[in-house]
Amino acid sequence: MTFENKPSNAEDEYFAREDAEHLRKLHYEEMKRLREGEREALRKLHAGRCANCGALMVPEQAGMVRFLHCPACGGAFVPKEQWAHVQSHEDSHKIIQAVLNWFTAANKP
Repeated sequence: MTFENKPSNAEDEYFAREDAEHLRKLHYEEMKRLREGEREALRKLHAGRCANCGALMVPEQAGMVRFLHCPACGGAFVPKEQWAHVQSHEDSHKIIQAVLNWFTAANKP
């Protein structure tokens, strides 16, 4: 009875596991890179478009808030910076009311 094959089998298993782990990491990194590239391509394709209907959005100003308005469906997009400005303003309810009044007037037939 010899034990010569036993260490090499364990060693082969170890390297097979290492190779599998390495391939898994490479696959994960490649998929991440593809997702980022796809996300950027979609961002370029849909820039300035309404998420609801796909129409081209129009920049608008209501009070001190600048936002994008969809003339087709009446939707709106407020950029993160503008939303932070509204939230930090001491009279934020007045700003929001101005925006809502603008929408009421803009969406009347």
